[in-house]
Amino acid sequence: MKLRYLLYLGLLLPLAACTLQVGGDRGHWVAAPPPHYAPPPGVEWRWDPDLDVYVVLGWPHLYYRDRTYYRWHDDGWYWSERHDGGWNKGHKQLPPGLNKRYQPKRRPSGGGGGY
Repeated sequence: MKLRYLLYLGLLLPLAACTLQVGGDRGHWVAAPPPHYAPPPGVEWRWDPDLDVYVVLGWPHLYYRDRTYYRWHDDGWYWSERHDGGWNKGHKQLPPGLNKRYQPKRRPSGGGGGY
């Protein structure tokens, strides 16, 4: 009898690792992010596993990970510790998924001077 319970426990234990959680107030179920990435405070969000960041809902091109907000604006990255401002130019260790998604526009090379 004890062997049967151990077998059931062994079959159910791997399922405990599959977790879902609700993000923000919208009630959407999303795959849970890695435990060391706490969700952004004071905003609605969803976890994007492809980008490996939180997407801040209602704010275009705004992302969050590791207590830092990242914003794509005017073909460049800005970062802040707040979602609503105090933006610093640069990427401050930009998460790799964001770098792949947004590529700055390349300026044309060559002389470009008119005759």
